[in-house]
Amino acid sequence: MRFHRAAWAVLIGFFLITGAPGARGAPEAFTVRGISVDVTAEAAAAARDAAHAQGQMEAFGRLMARLLPRGELIGMRAVEPSQVVEFVTDFEVAKERTSDVRYLAEITVRFNQDAVRRFLANNGLAHAETLSKPVVVVPIFGAAEWSRLWEEGNPWWTAWATRPPGGALVPLIVPLGDLGDIGTVNAGQALNGEMGPLSELARRYGADDVLITQAIEQSDPALGPVTLQIGTSRFGRRQQNTTIETFIQGAQEGLPALYARAADVVARDVQEDWKRRNLLRPGQALRITVAVPVSGLDEWLKIRRSLSGVAGVARSEVVTLTRTRGELDISFVGDERQLVLAMSQRDLDLSRDEAEGWLLRVAGAPASSAPASAPASE
Repeated sequence: MRFHRAAWAVLIGFFLITGAPGARGAPEAFTVRGISVDVTAEAAAAARDAAHAQGQMEAFGRLMARLLPRGELIGMRAVEPSQVVEFVTDFEVAKERTSDVRYLAEITVRFNQDAVRRFLANNGLAHAETLSKPVVVVPIFGAAEWSRLWEEGNPWWTAWATRPPGGALVPLIVPLGDLGDIGTVNAGQALNGEMGPLSELARRYGADDVLITQAIEQSDPALGPVTLQIGTSRFGRRQQNTTIETFIQGAQEGLPALYARAADVVARDVQEDWKRRNLLRPGQALRITVAVPVSGLDEWLKIRRSLSGVAGVARSEVVTLTRTRGELDISFVGDERQLVLAMSQRDLDLSRDEAEGWLLRVAGAPASSAPASAPASE
């Protein structure tokens, strides 16, 4: 037992000095994947260099579209290629093909989050960087009495299933429509908001929330342009109000294009809503001290690893640590509500106790996983 306590004392000393193991790498929110480049130049080397520069510029544009609300993005000043290089930590190349004058590849670019944050702050741009847990999209076609979900002839599901993969702050997953999905929830249950089947569908895809979106054609395609009414609700940790949007078919727009356009708008609205709720404004800062009751070293390390990935956390410093309890000073760019939400996306539960103040636990852990305090001699 003496050895156990001595070893724990050494570990406490180590973590008081160094914090959690492992340096924070480039966060996923600041990593842009799947940039396709195809450049022709006088020589292969010139084509390659131009393609890499082009890929980094395109990646920076996608990063800004990911982090900035539309209003901020529209007002952002243009950035030169020489400036973009200053924000890049590194990039990697895949599917590389070359000829004497042509270069093709797929590029992943990782940006330096601190450099990007400084750029946004210096330009007075509010942004969001908290990654949401995945959301499962359930596209239903038709009015309630003859609605379709998994059946053939659902153009709304097709529009969502054929959208290119995201890279946005809110990952949107379209179910496969396999036998497991069919046996989990039907169109009627989804439209009625039955949380049992919807929660089971979310669990099948590693998600917390489900986005129910219903498309109804309100006119006959044979008589003229189609009017499409889309109603959308999000179910999960909190139910949002239903939004209704109307889309009118353009003169030269086919029905698949109309549905694709509507799906893009609904997806964009989901992203914009998330950004508004997680907006970090220049100069906005919060510093709080949180108590961390733990059952042992494993739980402490799990919390520290999860905390290192919470968007907006500038610093987290260990103040005290015993076998059953730790205390952290956390500096966060944002407000308390945003910090609680950002923590929840990393499976951390941050709550305020009237007696003890802020408490941080692993999500789902018992409310009293450890005593409120422990003797310092431990």
